[in-house]
Amino acid sequence: MPRASALSRVTDRPRSGDGGWPGYLLGALFAGVAGWQMSSGGPIPWALSIPALSEGRYETILTHMVSHAGLGHLMMNTLALLTFSPIVVRAMKRGRGGLPMIVRYLLFFLLGGMASAGLFMALNLNQTLPMLGASGAICALWGLLARIDPEDGPDKALWSPHALRVTRDFAISNAILVLLINGLAAATGAPGGIAWEAHLGGYLFGILFGTLFLPRRPPPPPMGPWGPRV
Repeated sequence: MPRASALSRVTDRPRSGDGGWPGYLLGALFAGVAGWQMSSGGPIPWALSIPALSEGRYETILTHMVSHAGLGHLMMNTLALLTFSPIVVRAMKRGRGGLPMIVRYLLFFLLGGMASAGLFMALNLNQTLPMLGASGAICALWGLLARIDPEDGPDKALWSPHALRVTRDFAISNAILVLLINGLAAATGAPGGIAWEAHLGGYLFGILFGTLFLPRRPPPPPMGPWGPRV
């Protein structure tokens, strides 16, 4: 049998039905925004760009995260969100102390999206084409998966084999996506493509800072001569 990827070893584990609802909540928000935009001029006014910021429309730093360029874009991001969210939520629920899980999850998603937008803008200062979509924030979830142990053990170190394998999977998946989508856009003369800079910015935020949003784990029980004391 082919060897499973590092990402599949995390996402394919049984989840006992828990952890999915924050992802469904965001997915419903994305769908609601898309439905509203279809009847009110489309998503472009919500998109982030240098011209938008120059015009003082700073709200686009946030609104671009819940806007999508079409049904295909919406479905692809929602599928990724519903795949990654349960694992992240489960990790944010374990342990004790700190803010409620849903607060930490939404704050992490928001900051991950802002980090992705920041790197995109920094690398495209002369770019006028707008950017929109939740994929940067979703890639922050992906980055955090690199630090989460597949068996619910201790959080993985940044340079652990698991983190390196998940990062490799992220790089390969995004390279294929960029080649396909951006190549198709170039071949047809259509504007747009995959904002790989935003994906990278979100992933870096997740893998570098994601563990700050996880609660403290209780210490392991002390070991006696015949095993752990309970």
